[in-house]
Amino acid sequence: MLTEAGRFLRRIALPLMVTALGVIGLGLLVIHPLDGVWPVSVEDDLVRTFADHRTDLWDDVSGVLSAASGVFAVAGVTLAASAVAYAVYRSWRAPLFLIGAVVAQTVVFGLTRLFVDRDRPTVDRLDEVAGDGSYFSGHTGAALALYGGIAVLLSHRVEGRVRTWVSRVLCLLVPLAVGLSRVYRGDNHPSDVIAAFLSAAAVLAVMNAAVLSPRAVWGGPGGHLRHTGEGRVPRAALVVNPIKLDSPDDRARIDRIMAEAGWAPPLWLETTIGDPGAGATRAALAEGVDLVVVAGGDGTVRECAGALAGTDVPLAVVPSGTGNLLARNLGLPIDLADAVHVALHGNDRRIDLGGIEPDEPDGERRYFTAMAGIGLDAAMVADAPDALKKKVGWPAYAVSATRHLRDARMRVTLRIDGGEPIRRRARMVLVGNVGALQAGMQLLPGAEPDDGLLDVVVFAPYGMAGWAHATVRVLGRRRRDVPEVAPRQRRWRPIEHFTGRAVEVETARPEPRELDGDPIGPGTRLAVQVRPGALVVRVPGGRVALRPEARAEPFPVAEDVVEIATDEAPDVRHDSRAG
Repeated sequence: MLTEAGRFLRRIALPLMVTALGVIGLGLLVIHPLDGVWPVSVEDDLVRTFADHRTDLWDDVSGVLSAASGVFAVAGVTLAASAVAYAVYRSWRAPLFLIGAVVAQTVVFGLTRLFVDRDRPTVDRLDEVAGDGSYFSGHTGAALALYGGIAVLLSHRVEGRVRTWVSRVLCLLVPLAVGLSRVYRGDNHPSDVIAAFLSAAAVLAVMNAAVLSPRAVWGGPGGHLRHTGEGRVPRAALVVNPIKLDSPDDRARIDRIMAEAGWAPPLWLETTIGDPGAGATRAALAEGVDLVVVAGGDGTVRECAGALAGTDVPLAVVPSGTGNLLARNLGLPIDLADAVHVALHGNDRRIDLGGIEPDEPDGERRYFTAMAGIGLDAAMVADAPDALKKKVGWPAYAVSATRHLRDARMRVTLRIDGGEPIRRRARMVLVGNVGALQAGMQLLPGAEPDDGLLDVVVFAPYGMAGWAHATVRVLGRRRRDVPEVAPRQRRWRPIEHFTGRAVEVETARPEPRELDGDPIGPGTRLAVQVRPGALVVRVPGGRVALRPEARAEPFPVAEDVVEIATDEAPDVRHDSRAG
């Protein structure tokens, strides 16, 4: 886990140093190898054209723009805008971003002046400035760092696409006008202005990544802080598996990050053997929290997700388990501090849940977020030694799997959306809401957590050749990379894929079963139904949730929908992909 100093070096100091070196290198190219070479050789003609067509009106306008981008004006506007940003966001991250951008741009400008000495254009200048030090335009760089930074902050708050773009254009037009005024007044070459734009744009990108992004050093600007509108400070509940997160330092760090983000002290709740998470989550909801953060493995996440299903309270995940399948498929950071930053400043995304019908008529429906399975996978997770899992992580499952490779295959009857039965002899059947396993392996290519569908894989290798074929297919498959298979061969392929909204799996004898990596006891039936959009999950910014009704096709890859012919129902069609 990186220290705060390490985060600073990785995300601010080093990128700014690279930016300075790049701008310095560009300047040395302009004044030495490219001197007298087109287009540098003709840019002074533009300066002379401006000088030959000056008017009193444009002299005054350009003078105002130059004065507005001077040192004192930029400093004053920066402080004023930072104060407004703090009042609006109720967080010091917004002013930190704005002030940091202006200061960082000033540092890059100062470093560049030490190494690049360029004469100003040979025209009559309207300002009393020295004849050297033209590269790069400090006024233009400062204006873009300031007003471009304001545009970034506005984009987090202004609602509506038109209003957002208007705010961006208005703020970015100011530095562009400043750059033109500097050329008009004979103070800078056009390439000086271009270099200033490149430098300031890079500085804004660095500061945005370091301060405003969900994976920032100190968190986001507060654009996604869910203040209630009643003046109440938001509060989160931390549902923690004490076995997975038992470090007092980690808990203190989470408290500090939330306090710095302007949140109330979190409600800490621990899971127990009797309550693996659902009861704690219901207690958190009763307290009226704005966010439930789960620190644990897939099993703890599953229990909390089931309790949050159908509510509008977001679920955030601090991955602390062996598999962390949901976190990996949603692109959530594994690092604790990064995960908490996403929890506080990320975007909300609605995803589906899979619901398992109870074995008993009066039983309680259970949910899963990633996968449910029957057969080899359930036996594998049940027999994986806890000590080995804690020591090496998910590879412990591979060790456990070798114990069951020679287990007898199951007699399976599969029904998709109540259709005709599909009978197979299989090693395991997995029903998934997501598709990727550890190390990026795509077991269910094309599976999306918000498409309103469940993806099914029937894993049925036979003999060494079958196992080798299946292994190559899983390891070498890319997302949605499922080739067409000749109809006669489909039934004997080691891997078959189906999609549907309701899936029922029946076996001839009791077989091991699991939900999200936790054994749920043997049985002869696994009946699953999708619950579309039942859970709100906090994810990194930039990921757009896709509603099921917005999809043009029931499954995203049309060529993956093939016909499966069985002896029992030769004319039945299913959404299936044979691999």
